[in-house]
Amino acid sequence: MRTYTLAFADVLYACLPDGADIDRVIEEEACVGCAEIDPGEVRVVRGLTLTAFPAAADEVVWCAGPDGDLTDEHGRCFPYAVRRWVDR
Repeated sequence: MRTYTLAFADVLYACLPDGADIDRVIEEEACVGCAEIDPGEVRVVRGLTLTAFPAAADEVVWCAGPDGDLTDEHGRCFPYAVRRWVDR
């Protein structure tokens, strides 16, 4: 199962597969939007699972709002990014 990295503050800046260059994407978003992004305010969370149906044990880290869902590398949309705890 592929996991994802999210970068967000009040808005979602990026949702990328783990291992992608999240810092570059945050910089590009700042340039495109002509907005100043304070790196200290951006929260980067790795190892998240995208899902339409969070399990009871999942920690919901991001829930999509009216602006749209999270999109995986195949273009599929999901409303939630969760930290999924797996028993080992």
